[in-house]
Amino acid sequence: MTLRRRLAIGAAIAVAIAVAAASLSAYLVTRTRLRSDVDAGLQQQVQRAQRDGALTGNPPPLRGRRGNQFGGPQVYSQAITATGSAQSPDGGAPVLPVTDRDTAVAAGTARAYLWDADVRGVPLRGITAPLGPGVAVEIARPVDEVQSVLSGLGAILLIVTGAGIAIGGALAWFITGRALQPVTDFTDATEGLADAGDLSRRLPETGDDEIGRLARVFNGTLDQLETSAESQRRLVADASHELRTPLASLRANIEVLQQPGSLPPDEHEALLRDVVEQTDELSSLVTDIVHVGESTLRSDEAQDVRLDEITTAAIERIRRLHPGTTVLADVSATVVDGVPERLNRLVANLLDNAVKWSPADRPIEVRLHDRVLTVRDHGPGFDPSDLPHVFERFYRSPDARGMPGSGLGLSIVRQVADVHGATARAGNADGGGAVMTIIFPPLSDSPPGA
Repeated sequence: MTLRRRLAIGAAIAVAIAVAAASLSAYLVTRTRLRSDVDAGLQQQVQRAQRDGALTGNPPPLRGRRGNQFGGPQVYSQAITATGSAQSPDGGAPVLPVTDRDTAVAAGTARAYLWDADVRGVPLRGITAPLGPGVAVEIARPVDEVQSVLSGLGAILLIVTGAGIAIGGALAWFITGRALQPVTDFTDATEGLADAGDLSRRLPETGDDEIGRLARVFNGTLDQLETSAESQRRLVADASHELRTPLASLRANIEVLQQPGSLPPDEHEALLRDVVEQTDELSSLVTDIVHVGESTLRSDEAQDVRLDEITTAAIERIRRLHPGTTVLADVSATVVDGVPERLNRLVANLLDNAVKWSPADRPIEVRLHDRVLTVRDHGPGFDPSDLPHVFERFYRSPDARGMPGSGLGLSIVRQVADVHGATARAGNADGGGAVMTIIFPPLSDSPPGA
């Protein structure tokens, strides 16, 4: 069932309930008012009989239509004794029923009351009240005209109720169609986008209502999807380009090695070492590409991590791999929210980048205090034109293109920092050299990526 149909049916049901309740209320109010008028007339007749001490004459016997055409409804009366005998004022046979409660009223043991009866097919409304010692009076009048009025009113109200429900349903269908037209247009537009598969298209953002807000949110989602898709395409293209060169070189070297006696022994050994180095570089490049693809952080991955211990371990690794490199460390105890493996990659890439550019006779300075990690080298620093592109994937400055590396190291640093809620900055230090700064957010109950 469509949303329009559900809303129209719901509105029609609400209208039906409202109209039916109004009609029923009108019927009950009219019925109560008419019966109250009849009861008031009967009580006036009782009061007159009690005042005069006599009953008026009865109209002709009950048959056919009751009431005088010009004088209003006719009234029947009779006297009742405590023994149960009844007498009409004109001496005729009593026409009103006599019950034990009527004789109790005559005997003075019961109070006056109103009653309903059907005599010879004529509906009556009557009252029994004391008239004197040991005597009560019964006064009744036909109420067929009242029932006729109520029957006609009931028929009219039924017709009005049916018409109201029909009109309400039609209006509900029309109004819901008009009200849901923006939703229909929005649905058609989104289906068109899905069928076209074009993430560059956007929905019109008109108005400040819910549809306008939904369109803005949807367009924001499309922006993110387009950015993500473009980033994936760029990553695949860049990775393919970066992998093509080492693979071609590796293939060429292996083909040379497959030709026995084509090289002197010393050149053959040198080429084997070159193949091993190229294989290592290719493996490192693939690892970097895998890390670049890890752009999100699951909330269940994060934990409290001792960043100072990771930093100290990374410094020790650099000292082992590069014995001639001096690393000056100033590290204080620091706990952050994150994933140890990724944070280890961040610190390792910062140190590797510093080792690459720092002269052998100049130290690398590492400092970790107040949740801020800085790594400074004493190399040439960043060219001002390179600073905006330092953290881009596969970006390599002109001076770095002859050096080993994939151009993904600092991109991974920025990415790991982002998923941990940290800020990565690159700049030049006073006195020369580059300085990389990572600012971690305070610890919180919500882990990064949540």
